[in-house]
Amino acid sequence: MAGTKHTAETVNLAPVKHWSMATAIEQVEKCAFECEGGPLANNDAWRWLVGAAKIGPEFWPGQGVFFEITAEASGKTLKQWVHFYIVGCHMDSDTDRRYWTYDLSYDPPAPWHYGTVHVQRIRGDRLRLEKPGSLTEGSSHA
Repeated sequence: MAGTKHTAETVNLAPVKHWSMATAIEQVEKCAFECEGGPLANNDAWRWLVGAAKIGPEFWPGQGVFFEITAEASGKTLKQWVHFYIVGCHMDSDTDRRYWTYDLSYDPPAPWHYGTVHVQRIRGDRLRLEKPGSLTEGSSHA
């Protein structure tokens, strides 16, 4: 309707997507935004942000992620994806490259408490933003 003011109550908002730095930058670049200097790709601040994101951590403290826990019981290996919060990040390296590792907690961060560390130094490639096997992970239903 013309003249109708839309609010969060009147507009059907999709659930908030979980982002990593790489997926967020990729999504913004797809929009082909223009700024006062022309395409966003020419904006000095945007180029700095993209460069910083490429060398900085992929995930941020306080962000929720899933990590696969394994355990041995009665001679069987049990695996389960568990939701954690990032409570620390570290830059590490091997002989070929540098990478980020993360400390995880299932104790949610709160004021004056940043979560008890339950799992330490987990590489980012072992973390997921969505629980594997869930409908939101890489699936689309028409």
